[in-house]
Amino acid sequence: MADDKLKLYEERKKRFLAAMNLEKPDKVPVRLSLSEFVAKHAGYTLQEIYYDLEKNIDSINKLLTDFDLDAITGAPSLWWAGLHDAVGAKYLKFAGRELDPNTQFQYHEEAYMLPEDYDAFIENPTEWILNTFLPRLHEELSEPGSYRANLSLIKGAAGMAMQQGMNKKAWATWAAEYGGVPAFTAMSKAPFDTLADTLRGLTGIMLDLYQRPEKVKAALEVLIPHNIFYGMATSGGEMEFPLFMPLHRGSFPFLNPKQWAEFYWPSLKQVIEAFWSKGKRTLFFAEGNWTPYLESIAELPEKSIVFHVDMTDMAQAKKILGGRFCLSGNVPNMMLAYGKPEEVRDYVKRLIDEYAGDGGFIIDAAAVIQGDAREENIRAIIETAREYGVY
Repeated sequence: MADDKLKLYEERKKRFLAAMNLEKPDKVPVRLSLSEFVAKHAGYTLQEIYYDLEKNIDSINKLLTDFDLDAITGAPSLWWAGLHDAVGAKYLKFAGRELDPNTQFQYHEEAYMLPEDYDAFIENPTEWILNTFLPRLHEELSEPGSYRANLSLIKGAAGMAMQQGMNKKAWATWAAEYGGVPAFTAMSKAPFDTLADTLRGLTGIMLDLYQRPEKVKAALEVLIPHNIFYGMATSGGEMEFPLFMPLHRGSFPFLNPKQWAEFYWPSLKQVIEAFWSKGKRTLFFAEGNWTPYLESIAELPEKSIVFHVDMTDMAQAKKILGGRFCLSGNVPNMMLAYGKPEEVRDYVKRLIDEYAGDGGFIIDAAAVIQGDAREENIRAIIETAREYGVY
């Protein structure tokens, strides 16, 4: 790592970690949760970044050359479409396959786990996933044990190893050549979201809360150790930066407060507390509105999370969580897509004035920044934070 890039990396890292530890850094850190916007900025179609890992990674090289960011979330596409093609995935549609070359990927939600599967899942989740769940999700695995299915498993495993290897190399390059700091270094989910997003789907889980609530609770108990293990495994032993946890069905009003307290929060709290006991902070990426639940979230150990504000009432988040957890967000994505740079600047200044004065605050968009964001508005966030957000 060249001396100038090492210095830049250390400056950004110090600033970013200080905010998460509720300290006052030299400036308010800027962490932008960028995705498909990066492809547009780099001049690639979405088909290219979904299918070509080198272009997916190169788009971040362009981003880091053009924008001064304290922390980055990585390549714009989490999904390597070729890997999903190799196993015949039914649940994702990609640009250049089912969709136009510049149409964002689409998740096709179904109840891939049926009500009658609960007992088998609870008894032996790994066996059920291999024998029942994966064949339902993937065309190539529809006949378990067949030559076609076995070959597909090999291709899928090899593809995953290739993707992870390229990503690891990319992060080393971003740090050494651009001073790029990771916004997080692991990932996990709330157990309820694992069950509701991927297995039962929204319709299925909502029926289950009324028709088989004890089965839901038993399945969540099975998922708690799995989600803890997955988070720590994906960290690779790195403990300074947080773990990314995108939170979905816990947003109000997917569940009413009684359901949230009974089904969503207990298992999520256990997972986050387990991470913190091992020294790993969670980026609590609270998509949607979490205002009704702030008092419960405040029960978590001090500094154990970074609470990301999307549609949650920012003033309430500051009042209840401020001084206990670092806050991040919440520049509206609608403003980034359709607003003017002056509006963005004014909004960022207000955030800094009202929420960053004591430290413990990170500027970011409210949600993941996609292809509709305007470049001049992205620049307005960064420039305003750099000029105005000096302690």
